[in-house]
Amino acid sequence: MEKEDSLLLQRDWVGKVLYSAGSSSQRGIAILIQKNFNIKILKQQSDEEGRWLAIHAELFGIRCTFMNIYAPTVDLPGFFVEVSNEITQFGNFYVVLVGDFNNVRNPKVDKTYTWGITRPPQARKAIDTLEEELDLVDVWRYFHPSDKEFTFSHPHISYSRIDYFLMSKSLLSINEQMTIGTILVSDHVPVGLSLCLVEFIKSEILDYSLNNEGSMSNPAMEWDAFKAVIRGRLIQHCYYLKKKSVQHLHELEKVEYTLFRTKHKYYEKGERTGRFLAQRAKQQYTQSIIPGIQNDRGELKTDDIDINAIFATFYQNLYKSDNPSIQDISSFLSKLPNPITRGAG
Repeated sequence: MEKEDSLLLQRDWVGKVLYSAGSSSQRGIAILIQKNFNIKILKQQSDEEGRWLAIHAELFGIRCTFMNIYAPTVDLPGFFVEVSNEITQFGNFYVVLVGDFNNVRNPKVDKTYTWGITRPPQARKAIDTLEEELDLVDVWRYFHPSDKEFTFSHPHISYSRIDYFLMSKSLLSINEQMTIGTILVSDHVPVGLSLCLVEFIKSEILDYSLNNEGSMSNPAMEWDAFKAVIRGRLIQHCYYLKKKSVQHLHELEKVEYTLFRTKHKYYEKGERTGRFLAQRAKQQYTQSIIPGIQNDRGELKTDDIDINAIFATFYQNLYKSDNPSIQDISSFLSKLPNPITRGAG
């Protein structure tokens, strides 16, 4: 993307175009901001090759980091180390990292065809490290663990998913929709992410207007008070989301520890005669007991003698032979669509 190309991105709905133009026409990325969108750009950084663009912004009073990348096609793990360092320097709790990573993270579900067993590229390991260190999550794979949807088409060879939205885990609860479009003109498809924070803000604005309408005669003071209240509610709401996420993580850790202890107990005492084995044997015996059964008249019998008698009668009738005559057998066989005949010997 050249500087002149960024002008082509201007649309009626676009208020600002942030871009990083490289020296080659094959590279360049941009971030488009909608008109009248309440976002304050505090800092903007990019590289000289047009491969990444990061902004440190304040969105509805909350500081966030947004970064768009176009990763090299070759195996360069250092690129993702650079990306991780740039995001860390901003020091924001909420991060959205998006772009063309040029890397298939899980060939089993993110690619249509693989040629034999190949060694995982170092760049893939660098992405995993970045995701862990920054506490990010692949939004599409999180909500679609086994679905196969692809974002890139290699002509006559394969389809793959190499365009990702990596987002802070604390933002998952306000995720509204994650979509992967259809390949039409480009060899990449549009990938979209929607957050429902706007709905929360709308409800807070309505609540504020109902409770504080006409409380101040000076519109400027009322506007400043409104911004202060909304900022506080957003901080409170985000703290709630973070606390909820931490609680969920602790619950998962407890479950993991319980499973570990269960496996450990089976390993130590599973095959030894003792209280643990006796309890397991008692549980299996209890599960195998038949508490009741219906007879042929539909009556429920719970007595052990009646239950045994019903089972005995059932299997006697099941395997009972009526001793049919030769004539009955011949009559039955003659009615079959393909009569059995004895071949000449």
